[in-house]
Amino acid sequence: MTFALAPLVWLAAAARADGSLLKNRPTQAVVGQTVEVSPLDGDHFNKDAPQKCGGDAPLELRPHLLRCRFRRPGVNHVLVTICDDALTFCRQERFDVDVRPGAATTAAAPASLPAAAPRGGAAAPPGFIDNDPKAAFARARARHALVLVDFYGIWCPPCNDLAEYAYPDPAFKAASRGWVKLALDADAQTSFALKDRWKVGGYPTLIAADAEGREIGRVVGFLSGPALAKFLDQSRAQENEPVEKAAALLARGGPDATPERRLRVARWRAARGEFAAAEDLLAHDDSAPARRALLEMRRERAGRENDNAAAQRALTGLIQAFPADAEYADWVQSLSEIDTTTVRALLTPLRACVARWSVDPTLGEQGEDPGDLFYDEASVLAALGDKSAARDEFSKAADAYAAQAARSPLKTPRAANLGRADALMKAGRRAEAKALYESLVKAYPAEFTFNYEYATALSDDGDFTAAYPYAVAAASDGYGDNRLRAVRLKAELEIKLGRAAEAAKTVARALAETPEPKTKNVRTFRYLAALRKLQARLASAKGS
Repeated sequence: MTFALAPLVWLAAAARADGSLLKNRPTQAVVGQTVEVSPLDGDHFNKDAPQKCGGDAPLELRPHLLRCRFRRPGVNHVLVTICDDALTFCRQERFDVDVRPGAATTAAAPASLPAAAPRGGAAAPPGFIDNDPKAAFARARARHALVLVDFYGIWCPPCNDLAEYAYPDPAFKAASRGWVKLALDADAQTSFALKDRWKVGGYPTLIAADAEGREIGRVVGFLSGPALAKFLDQSRAQENEPVEKAAALLARGGPDATPERRLRVARWRAARGEFAAAEDLLAHDDSAPARRALLEMRRERAGRENDNAAAQRALTGLIQAFPADAEYADWVQSLSEIDTTTVRALLTPLRACVARWSVDPTLGEQGEDPGDLFYDEASVLAALGDKSAARDEFSKAADAYAAQAARSPLKTPRAANLGRADALMKAGRRAEAKALYESLVKAYPAEFTFNYEYATALSDDGDFTAAYPYAVAAASDGYGDNRLRAVRLKAELEIKLGRAAEAAKTVARALAETPEPKTKNVRTFRYLAALRKLQARLASAKGS
């Protein structure tokens, strides 16, 4: 896109004493830190003009907010283009930021994985192209290769589990040889086009595609390295039949309409949120895989539509039909949020399931780990009012997560420590939990994730004053959907601290600066809806 500066009218803007049209010009940062700048009132950033952060594009750009995250130490040059709101002039400004190595950059870790785990604006897992889909698919076309796309969230424990445990696994490394691997931050704008194309709704989502972007298969959630290797091998075997081609063959009927193809297409449609079409495909298939897939689809649909009755039916069906499944504890825990009467009768089989699977070496292939199982059991006990037993199980979960963290190649493990800190808090081991949260914030000082989780834990514990600074930091370092979540938490805390007027401004600014998504299929739509609901609540309280 070409850009020409309008004739400069210097006196058209009320500049600062130093002549700058920016409210602030940061001079120092650490690698990986997010810094933000804003124009003076009456001016805005020109989104069609050049804006640079140390040679990279901004992490986020809005009319009245620009966020930079610096990848490299040393002097980084920042370029911004500012216009006045009356559009009588535009002007470019340049300034330098001295970027120093930070804790996340200098911490020691094995060479197989960087000390700073994958996050927006920083390094992807080794072997993955970082947030550049154009480069990834160009490489795939040049090499006639398949593409593995990992849609991750920096805040997402199973996403971090993939980076810490699955991707370094020798089985995954061997199976992924020859693939082009792409990591896409689900909260960054670089991921939005492919998220919309493939209708990605949960994280992590791994999609196997050909060089033209035709989907072959997908996995939602964590799987171990060996399980992911099986997925890649299966996808490679199906590379000549992308799933849309499979759907076309299925629609023709006759010998092409095999049960295996029907199940594959149904799962694909359900993952895209096309539930009615998915259920139609499996309505008359009584095989165990089809029955389970159908019940899982109904559960997912009920969750998206907030239909507790439908969720209860689907969960009850899964529990009755598949009592030996590794996900049994998850199903019972979800049901406990809806129907404690039924769940009370399931305590004995729940305990048996947890006892069996928590020591099963194949648990990771089912997408679970022991800490998750103990946590689910503890949550059920809490829902049934057995606080003492729940605390004991949360302690078991915390200890299981500690054992998992010990296997991480990171100096300060991410995913397992998040689970552990949460479990410690719920077990009543608050001093340990707070010390762990603070160590995570220190290890990853400029990241949304740990500030947000610590603020949430403190808020849930009723310590709103202590929670607030961490919520402010999360909102400052957050971007995309992350920022919307943090803004909502910050505003909720401001309400609890008796600062409703400030909360109203927090919400109004976020709504004004966030463009409406093009589709309801992305989480941005739901986060904006939640902020509007909070805005309406504040307005109602003010008027009463």
